[in-house]
Amino acid sequence: MIEIIAGLCVTYSLLFLLSIVLKDNSIADVFWGMGFLQVALHAIYRSETRTPSQVLFTILVALWAMRIVSYILSKKWIKKDEDPRYARWREQWQHFYLRSFFQIYVLQGVLVMIIAIPIFLVNSAPPPLGLVTAAGTAVALFGLLYETIGDLQLRSFIKTREKGQIMTRGLWKYSRHPNYFGESAFWLGASIVAAQVSLWAFISWLLITFLLRYVSGVPPAEERYADNQAFQAYKRETPAMIPRFFK
Repeated sequence: MIEIIAGLCVTYSLLFLLSIVLKDNSIADVFWGMGFLQVALHAIYRSETRTPSQVLFTILVALWAMRIVSYILSKKWIKKDEDPRYARWREQWQHFYLRSFFQIYVLQGVLVMIIAIPIFLVNSAPPPLGLVTAAGTAVALFGLLYETIGDLQLRSFIKTREKGQIMTRGLWKYSRHPNYFGESAFWLGASIVAAQVSLWAFISWLLITFLLRYVSGVPPAEERYADNQAFQAYKRETPAMIPRFFK
């Protein structure tokens, strides 16, 4: 575990130096998924076993990581410039580089380590390929599929939307952020698998769900629509993350 933490420290330090060269802190978003992939690959490499449940779990994390990295990279490729949130911080923060290092890169590294608890548990005491592992894997795959569909629907809408129009079709009809619901469901499934080793696994799901709902997900995503009357009406009728299929 110490080696994995050290590896992440080196990676995020190099990423911070790269951000200075590129003058772009939003590369941290691109690396979010890669951080978990690094942990997963390093953990199974250092493990004394290579059981089917370990391999399956590592593949599951890899699929999730590649999806989120490819999605954020594609958005980054379209926008090219630094994300507005980071650009705003660049103007507002004193001691910008020092604060960036700790508040963006160190913080992200710490969050990766905490949310990756299921990865450590599965590789420390591999659970059997039984009913619980199958159920957790099914929940994780459901979440992965759900957020992928939600992101694809949103991207298709953005290409053709008119000014002021908001997304209320497809999965977005049932909750305002189906992609975040899918993300939460993925880590719930991962936590279910790892809970066979320790119930501490659910810290991962609880933390990512809290962050998405109250910190880095829903609030900043909806901040821009504060004066949009159509969105405010949609907000009153539609739950934030958990879908309501029957009204």
